[in-house]
Amino acid sequence: MKRVYIIMLVLSIGFFTFSCASTGYNTQKGAAIGAGIGAIAGQAIGQDTAGTLIGAAGGALAGAILGNAVDQDVTNQKLATRSPAYASTEGGATEAPPGEWVTVPGQWSGGKWVPSHKVWVPVNP
Repeated sequence: MKRVYIIMLVLSIGFFTFSCASTGYNTQKGAAIGAGIGAIAGQAIGQDTAGTLIGAAGGALAGAILGNAVDQDVTNQKLATRSPAYASTEGGATEAPPGEWVTVPGQWSGGKWVPSHKVWVPVNP
């Protein structure tokens, strides 16, 4: 009977943790799900509190690593599908927007010296 209470406690903690992390990133979701599954596996294998805690820690670590990998993949996909800043021509070369480079002389700005530099000034067509 004690084992049933421990399994129910671990499951309820896992569900509460998952519900809190469901609006966040996949790393958090993976850690929560991994901790719950690891705790159940640790209890089934070790049949004591130490096994449950070790299983929860290992599962949380594995779940966080897998969730982080998914987060990085999603970020890379978003970056890869961004449109270029300039319109492409037929040959694949990019066309710069209308404007010109202007040399700004050195000046004091906010108590600091800003040396002369070039700035792109766009021109509205």
